[in-house]
Amino acid sequence: MVSLVKESKRLMKQQTEKNKSPAWLLTEIAVTKGKELSRKYEVSEELVVSSLYLAHLVFDKEFSGRIQRGHTRSSAALARKYLDKWKVSEKKQKIILNAVEAHHDHVPTKSLVAEVVKNADCFKFVTVKGCIIFLHELGLRKTPFKKSVNYVLRKMNQKKKLLTLKDCKREAEKNCRKIIEIFKSFS
Repeated sequence: MVSLVKESKRLMKQQTEKNKSPAWLLTEIAVTKGKELSRKYEVSEELVVSSLYLAHLVFDKEFSGRIQRGHTRSSAALARKYLDKWKVSEKKQKIILNAVEAHHDHVPTKSLVAEVVKNADCFKFVTVKGCIIFLHELGLRKTPFKKSVNYVLRKMNQKKKLLTLKDCKREAEKNCRKIIEIFKSFS
């Protein structure tokens, strides 16, 4: 039997190399948080972690481009092909595909797994480590420093607003105060 998590991770690594994005360290932050939340909320870690890996299969370095705006649907469509190939049950596929499509709140979550995935994915941008990694990523893309700092703070606020789990919101609130304090020193 195929290990869903291993295959999803392998596919995500392959796509990350091809797309040159997203930063793998950000993916690891989301996966770590996803594991923590899946235990806390007693949902399938296999489905959460696999969904997190599959959520950004189609991605681009261009932030506001067509690919980025549609990456949730495109990633779900590509994930479906692999989930079929890996002979993942229709029940698991529905949960995973909804989690992939709903992780940016463009479609409603239909399960606690999808809610956990959305919160874990957002969480990477409301941690000091995640914001520093993202700032570095923007630098690699030759984005001017001041513009990068402002973009990181906008992204942090955007993702904080998408959090729905109370403990994530509480932790994010503390983290965001630290992030703002650190980033203020950059100006």
